[in-house]
Amino acid sequence: MHSETIHVERTYPINATKLWQALTNKQNMKEWFYEIPNFTTEVGGEFEFFKHNQQQNTLYQCQVIEIIPVELFKFTWRHPKQSAGTSIITWRLIPRRGATTLHLTHEGLENFKDAGEHFTQDNFELGWERILGDQLSKYIDRLNNTR
Repeated sequence: MHSETIHVERTYPINATKLWQALTNKQNMKEWFYEIPNFTTEVGGEFEFFKHNQQQNTLYQCQVIEIIPVELFKFTWRHPKQSAGTSIITWRLIPRRGATTLHLTHEGLENFKDAGEHFTQDNFELGWERILGDQLSKYIDRLNNTR
């Protein structure tokens, strides 16, 4: 079976510790990502959240697979109301002289073939580009401007 994987890489003008806090602190996450009341970074821990829009309400269920603080956060990503499939997301932080590169990998998208047109690789790519390129960038700009 053909594996469908997304790779998105963005470099932010922030150190790795602050970017890690943006990615893994639920108060910070609701500013740029989603509100996730039961968010956890404990391996084996589970969290979920909803995305509401005109087309549908989507439930996201996730389970933490691996964590290396300030380096790597890996978790499953499921849409149980739309699909029996599971994918895996990895956020890897790479320090760069005064900045940090975030490399996102979203693998296993072929497992969502049963979910319909909203769950295509193209739609996931557009979503991650918007989330990381727009929403997270604006959040980090606000952080940098409040110092």
